[in-house]
Amino acid sequence: MKWWRKGIVFLLACLAMMGFSSAAMAEYDPTPRILSKLQGQWYDQEGNVVLDFQGNTVNGCAIVGVYHLAGGDTDFSGIIRIVEAEGYRDMPVICNNMYSASYHSHIILNGDNHDLGKGTLLMRTTEPRYYESVGGIGLDMTEDTVRAKYGSPDRMKQMKGSTVWTYQKLGLDLTMCRQRVCNIKIYQYGDRHFDRTGFNCANLPYEFQSAYGFRIVPKPGQFGAFGIGHGEYLWFNDYPNSISLNTYLT
Repeated sequence: MKWWRKGIVFLLACLAMMGFSSAAMAEYDPTPRILSKLQGQWYDQEGNVVLDFQGNTVNGCAIVGVYHLAGGDTDFSGIIRIVEAEGYRDMPVICNNMYSASYHSHIILNGDNHDLGKGTLLMRTTEPRYYESVGGIGLDMTEDTVRAKYGSPDRMKQMKGSTVWTYQKLGLDLTMCRQRVCNIKIYQYGDRHFDRTGFNCANLPYEFQSAYGFRIVPKPGQFGAFGIGHGEYLWFNDYPNSISLNTYLT
């Protein structure tokens, strides 16, 4: 009789452990949290809706879950598994700046974290939004828009997954990632300045602190990003020779 009782106790313990394991898995399932950040329509460069997240669906297809998640709360990558008429399909995505105040929330469909040129960049809006700009050029502007404003660059340097456009006489470098502006650099010898403040490399670091609300004064040569709002950052690591504007992850 004792062995029978021990068997019952063992069975109940196993069932309890299975229930706890299932509850733990459900509790740590990242799918609801990730989908809450992706809700809405996402547009490509031509203004087409490529992804439309509504509840637990994307483009009308049920979402099974989010897998192989890597990264943090606002910048992450993973696989979104959906159910289509033909069966399951996995969509690799890289998501950057996924918070409400950011003007530069991106989904890179079929992208690669090691190759800035791979994948399709999608945005929440058909036209780019930006907080700061240089001579009318803001982050996420398309190559065609830049050409329409400034013409062809004096020099183009191909990097891994990106291209640097140099306007030599203006003292301006624009880095293009996936056919959009991802970094703006102004040089001391040029005439470019930040449109919101009119500042350039001739302005002192404490002036930038006062105008943009930095907690500390930027130090020349310091390798650090200084947030100016809406997902944009100024870099002073080459100051006073140059100052860069980007979205930190560039």
